[in-house]
Amino acid sequence: MTDDDDIIKQTTKLLVVGNTLQRKFFYCSREVKMELFRSHCYSIYCNSLWSRYKVATMNRPKVCHNDIHKRLLGLPRWCSSSLAFARNGVNNLDVIHRHYVFSLRSRVELSTNSIITSARQSSAYVCGPIQQRWLGLLFVQNVG
Repeated sequence: MTDDDDIIKQTTKLLVVGNTLQRKFFYCSREVKMELFRSHCYSIYCNSLWSRYKVATMNRPKVCHNDIHKRLLGLPRWCSSSLAFARNGVNNLDVIHRHYVFSLRSRVELSTNSIITSARQSSAYVCGPIQQRWLGLLFVQNVG
């Protein structure tokens, strides 16, 4: 079982939102567009739980997110996405994903709920694919 179908579904929703923002708010100022981008394109449902997916599938929402940002600002496709995000003070999808993972992991680790505590102490949580993905996203691992 993989998360590919859910990632594709969320990418489609992101495209719909992006097209709507571009069409309806074409004449707004850059500041308004960036606030709309933050409020509508930052929330990708359950992305912190994605742990099993193909790299190519995960690249689709990243490209989509970058393209929406550039189209909203009227930038050409060939310009640097990183530079555009930095100049406009918005986060790219990797940063958003890490934020959601950190937030969920922190809540799980700090929870005093008996069910969550029991699940947290199980080997399925400690050695499972979600925990491994979270650790890979949040921490740099030194080799050598």
